[in-house]
Amino acid sequence: MAERRLGDRDRRALAAAVADDLRTIVANLSDRDIPDGDLEAAAELARSLSERVDGPRRTRWYEGDAGVFTDASRFAYFDQSPVRGHLNPIAPPMNIEVVERPDGRPGVEGRARLGRAYEGPPLGVHGGWVAALLDELLGALHGLTEIRCVTATLKIRYRDITPIDEDLRLEGWIDQDRGRIIIARGTCRAGDTLTADAEGVFVQVDFEEIEERMKERRERS
Repeated sequence: MAERRLGDRDRRALAAAVADDLRTIVANLSDRDIPDGDLEAAAELARSLSERVDGPRRTRWYEGDAGVFTDASRFAYFDQSPVRGHLNPIAPPMNIEVVERPDGRPGVEGRARLGRAYEGPPLGVHGGWVAALLDELLGALHGLTEIRCVTATLKIRYRDITPIDEDLRLEGWIDQDRGRIIIARGTCRAGDTLTADAEGVFVQVDFEEIEERMKERRERS
């Protein structure tokens, strides 16, 4: 009997469900004292699961024939991102949307909640993950411009502890658009408390040229 093939929407829904369950497992391993018997059973199930979750290598968001910056590639990146990707179990994940700022200009807003798996200082999110959230947020601003950039520099100022297990709100906006160079700013808040702010310099690049250089690097290694 031929294997039943799922539609793209069903496959995505199932992959998202698996990723959510894996996030719960990671959270519990970080936070719970698991009884020995349950831990032994879980180890057995994990071995079985790791054998099931396998298959041909998936095409990355930038590898499609239609080019890097298409609707399909953009949504594939959203799915696979290690920060916002709902199909990537290491992502918290963070939800990002385009908003209108009080001055009438467009900006982006992010929402996230990180548990003990992301803990650095006591009851606080690891500073590296705070930086990752802000980098991802400011990177989303590229969609508001005509150019595609990568981060050149990212300056983070930690104003307070960013708490775990609390809703975080991040805001980002373009401070200066110099053509090939964009300067963006962002903030992270927990309630009314400003926990971090960021200034990012983003530089236009040729993604096709970068992909070629990385291919050459892999071939040499």
